Amino acid sequence: MTQSSCLCGANVITYSGEPELKFRCHCADEPKLTGAAPFSLNFIMSTDTLKVVKGKLKTWGFVVESGNFMSNHCCGECGSLLYRTSTGFPGKMAIKIGCVDDGDLVKSFVPEVEIFTRNRASWVPAIKGAVQNWSDFGTGEDPEALQGRN
Repeated sequence: MTQSSCLCGANVITYSGEPELKFRCHCADEPKLTGAAPFSLNFIMSTDTLKVVKGKLKTWGFVVESGNFMSNHCCGECGSLLYRTSTGFPGKMAIKIGCVDDGDLVKSFVPEVEIFTRNRASWVPAIKGAVQNWSDFGTGEDPEALQGRN
């Protein structure tokens, strides 16, 4: 069982299983969500085993670029964002690696995919070996980079 918690400790969630996908997101939301970094580190898990074992998470959301509704699940006290869910990926959640309590899991985390790379800050290098998506999952390369190819 893996555990995540907020900064103040008021909320704790658990979930089990292996991450389905590890990713770095460069979407335009991330600087405001993190308050600092122009990206976030996440992994996808099924919501089937999710349990709130302490506290009561505050949930708020909005419609994102894809037209899906993105819900943010955070601590109502300190504001830590523990995970996000989207109507575009029912039954899945994006766990925020910064709230995971297993230090070894955090230290060994390497994203397999980067999304919204069109927003990548100039000082942030691409992760070697990670799939680079110009937009959301599965959208491939920068359309401008594809021009002139046969």
